[in-house]
Amino acid sequence: MLHYRICVHDANAHVFAITIEIPVTQAEQQLTLSLPAWIPGSYMIRDFAKNITALRAEMDNAPISIHHQDKQTWSLVPPRRGMLYVSYEVYAFDLSVRSAYLDQFWGFFNHSSLCLQVQQYAQETCRVSIANHQQWHVATGMKRLQGKHFGPGEFVADNYEALIDYPVLMGNLDIHEFIAGGVKHALVFAGRHFGDADRICSDLAAICEHQIEMFGQQPPFTEYLFLTMVVGKGFGGLEHRNSTALVCSRKDLILPGKSVIDNDYRTFLSLCSHEYFHSWNIKTLKPKTFIPYRLDQEHYTEQLWFYEGVTSYFDDYVLHQTGLIDANTYLALVGETLARVQRGVGTDRQTVTESSFHAWTKFYKQDENSPNTIVSYYAKGALIALCLDLTLRTRSTHQVTLATLMHDLWMRYGKTLEGTDDDTVIQFARETYQIDLAPFLHQALYTTAPLPIGELLQQFGVTIKRDASSDDNSFGGKVAPIKQPVALGAKYKGSSQGLELQVVYADEAAQLAGLSANDRIIAIDHLQVTDANVRELFERYSPGDTVTLHAFRRDELMTLSLTWQQPKLNNHILTISDPQLAQGWLRLPKKTQ
Repeated sequence: MLHYRICVHDANAHVFAITIEIPVTQAEQQLTLSLPAWIPGSYMIRDFAKNITALRAEMDNAPISIHHQDKQTWSLVPPRRGMLYVSYEVYAFDLSVRSAYLDQFWGFFNHSSLCLQVQQYAQETCRVSIANHQQWHVATGMKRLQGKHFGPGEFVADNYEALIDYPVLMGNLDIHEFIAGGVKHALVFAGRHFGDADRICSDLAAICEHQIEMFGQQPPFTEYLFLTMVVGKGFGGLEHRNSTALVCSRKDLILPGKSVIDNDYRTFLSLCSHEYFHSWNIKTLKPKTFIPYRLDQEHYTEQLWFYEGVTSYFDDYVLHQTGLIDANTYLALVGETLARVQRGVGTDRQTVTESSFHAWTKFYKQDENSPNTIVSYYAKGALIALCLDLTLRTRSTHQVTLATLMHDLWMRYGKTLEGTDDDTVIQFARETYQIDLAPFLHQALYTTAPLPIGELLQQFGVTIKRDASSDDNSFGGKVAPIKQPVALGAKYKGSSQGLELQVVYADEAAQLAGLSANDRIIAIDHLQVTDANVRELFERYSPGDTVTLHAFRRDELMTLSLTWQQPKLNNHILTISDPQLAQGWLRLPKKTQ
C-alpha cells in the first residue's frame, strides 16, 4: 500500500508538502514517478508537474538519486528492500476546479495536481493522510479510515485512478447536509457567502432526486458532495465519481427571503445539475476509448457532443421538470443556446464531432477568431440532444424519450463500465426501440447542415421567431426592449477611451471595413465615440450608410470607411403556440392545458 502524507507547508506562500511512503519489495527495480498532464473532464494539457519543487528521495536516511525522464516523469532505483520516502512541494495558486489552490483562508486540490503516481504501483491501494492545519475542516468523497466527520485524518482510495477522482476542499468550511433519493449529500462552501443554504439544499435535493429517479433509483455512489468555492466573480465545475468541484460568484447564491429564482441563482443550480448528471453520463457511461484514461497526453474522442451536449440539455431541462423554472424561462434558455450556436459562422465551418475531437486545442484554447471557425460541442450538442428527445417522443408516441434512452444506455454500457463506440446510440436505438436515428445523427454529427429544430418544435406546439438584438454584444432567447438600428458586426468593450473590439465576425461590417480584434475605435464621422454615447451615435445612421472611422491598431492611427449593415436576427424567441401539443414535452400550468 502506498501512503501519501499531505500537509500545508506554507499557506502564505501557497505551498503544500507531500511525502510518499513506498514499500520497496524488490531491490534495484527502477521505479517511475509521474504526474498527469491533464485531468479528466477538462480536455486540455495543463502540465501540473510544473508546480513541483524540491523533489527528493531517501531510504534509511540516505539520499537516492532521481532522474528526469520528461516534463512530468522521473525515475529512481532503490538499492534495497525497505521503505522509500519521496518528498516534494507543490505551489498551489490556481483558483479553479482543475488544479490546486491554497492560501491562509482555505485550500483545494485535485490529487492529480499533488500526488505523483508510482507507475509500478498504479493498481495498489492508496492511503492518504491529510494533516491538521489550524483546525480546518476537510471535505472529500474519499473513504475515511480515521478522524472525525469533515475533519483531518486518514483516507483510502482503491488505486491511483480512483485517488485522482476525489478532490479535497479544506478550511473553515460552511457545511450543510441533506438527503436526496435516500442518499446523503453535502453542500460545502469555502469563501464568504450570504446564501440561503437551507433553500439551496432544498432546491438541490429536488434536482438530485429527479436525476436519481431518471436512472432507475440507481446512483453510482453512496454519498455525494458539492464542493463549492465562493468568489467575487467566477464560474466553473468539474465532475468526479461522488462529488463535484465548483466555483461560483457570490451573487449566484440566493439570499434569505428571496423567493424568485433569478438568472444568477438559476446559473448556479444549472451548474450543479450539469455536474451531477455527469455522475452517470461520463463518470460511468463513457467512451470506450476512455477506459482507461491516458493521462500523459491528449486522449481524443468524437463523442464529447454526447457526453457534454446531452448533459447540457438536461441541466436546464431538469430544472424545468422539477418546477424550479417555468416553461417560458426554459424556452428562453433554449433560444439562448440557439443564438449562441448560430451567432458566428463557425457552425458552418466545423462539425460537432470535429469540435469534440479538437477540444484540446480549438475549443479549450479559444481566441478572438474562434466564433468564425469553431462550434461548441456543449451548445450544439445540447441542440442535437433536444432534437433527439423530440424525435424519440414523436416516433414512439411518447413511449420513448431521451431520458428513457439515457437510462437504458447507462444500464447497458455505464453500469457495466463497458463504454460506448461512436455509433452506439444509433445501434442501441435501432435494436432496443426499433427507431432508426442514423439519417438524423449522420447529418447532425458529420455535416454542418442546419438542425431541424424549428420543424420538431412545431410538432410540439412551439414556434421560433428570429428578431434583432439590442446591440452587437447581445444575442439570446428574449425580445430586445430596444432593437439596434445598425450592425457593426463586432463584439466590443466600451470605455471612455473608445470601443475596443474583442471579436470581429466574418463578412460583417467591421471586417469588411478592415477592422480587427483589439483595434480601438475612437471616432465615427469625426466625433468621439465612448461607452456613454455609442447608442446615441449609432441611432443617427441607417443600414447602407457609409461612415469614416478613426481607430488605433497598436499605437498607429487608422482612417477607414465602414458601411453599416442591417442588424442580424440574432435573438431566437421560442413561444408556446399550442399548449396541448407542448404539454407532451413541457411542464405547463393546468390553466393553460
